[in-house]
Amino acid sequence: MKVPLLLVTLLTISACSNTGALPCTVGETRGCRCNTGTATMTCVAPEGAWTACGCTSREGVDVAVPPAPPPPSSCGGSTCAPMTEEDTEVGAKGCCTDDNRCGASSSFIFGTQCVPRGGDAGRENDACPSESANFIDLEGCCQPDGSCGLSIDTVPNFDLGCLERTEMERLINAGSADRDRLSRTFFLPVVPASFAAKQCSY
Repeated sequence: MKVPLLLVTLLTISACSNTGALPCTVGETRGCRCNTGTATMTCVAPEGAWTACGCTSREGVDVAVPPAPPPPSSCGGSTCAPMTEEDTEVGAKGCCTDDNRCGASSSFIFGTQCVPRGGDAGRENDACPSESANFIDLEGCCQPDGSCGLSIDTVPNFDLGCLERTEMERLINAGSADRDRLSRTFFLPVVPASFAAKQCSY
């Protein structure tokens, strides 16, 4: 699964202006211009969020970015597997589900929802197509009960397994606010996900 590098948030902060928001590496610096001359700005999120231009005008203060809270190490008495890959803006963050199971979340993909981890990975099957929805690619898979599903587990730290197609549709649509906003920013149509149920031979 690939999330395109079109994840760009156009931010205008203070009287200083930068040269344009582009995908970046956190901590990377670039030159920028403001009303008193040139200075630098620092990347604070990989989809292209930068500090204010570090110039000397009164308005040119840096953005305060609070650190993210640490993910839970256990939920309901069960130890949660660690998130082993490098954290990314769209990658999974640890969370506890409403029924106290270890889960994973991503505001860009699932909004505020915490989705249970550790589901069966399923198998590839020609009867189960892959799908795309609003900057997200989902891999087709076949569940042990013969239902086609979709997986997002190639995104860093997700290990949800193969989720039944209509359940993935529900989760993707319920958490679409950030992706819908990005679509409107780039004058793209906002189209809800629609994944009809399908059957397969496991």
